[in-house]
Amino acid sequence: MNKKVCALVLLPLVISLPVIAKTGVESDDQAIAQRQTAFSSIESDLKTASKSIDGQDTDWQQLALLSAQLTEHSKALMTLFPEGSQSGSKAKKEVWNKPEKFNVLLAQMDTGFQQMYQASEQQNLNELKAGLSQAEKTCRGCHRSYRARF
Repeated sequence: MNKKVCALVLLPLVISLPVIAKTGVESDDQAIAQRQTAFSSIESDLKTASKSIDGQDTDWQQLALLSAQLTEHSKALMTLFPEGSQSGSKAKKEVWNKPEKFNVLLAQMDTGFQQMYQASEQQNLNELKAGLSQAEKTCRGCHRSYRARF
């Protein structure tokens, strides 16, 4: 009788283990896909923003929109590197093993995007360029330190 009770209790656990494991893998794959999308959008939006800054006929409304999107992506990235999501990622293991500097760089990038947004709202060209420069510099530094080449 004890064997039957034990089997009835353990059976649902044994059946659900593959589902639990699959869910973890799927969420890691989802995190990787989301951060790749965010990084691609950041790259595209930064290029568009750079081209939009001419000083005379600057489209401030477009720059405010781009800056808001950049800030949204950078905030999302701060949550898209959960422990265990390195398998299949282009990021180096240091992102998870030594996250302090990586998180500082993400915060610096976000600060640059926020500066861009505020500058576009105030139509301040110099501040906009400074925010853009800070964000781009942070991107380059982060890629050198935390992105695997293959």
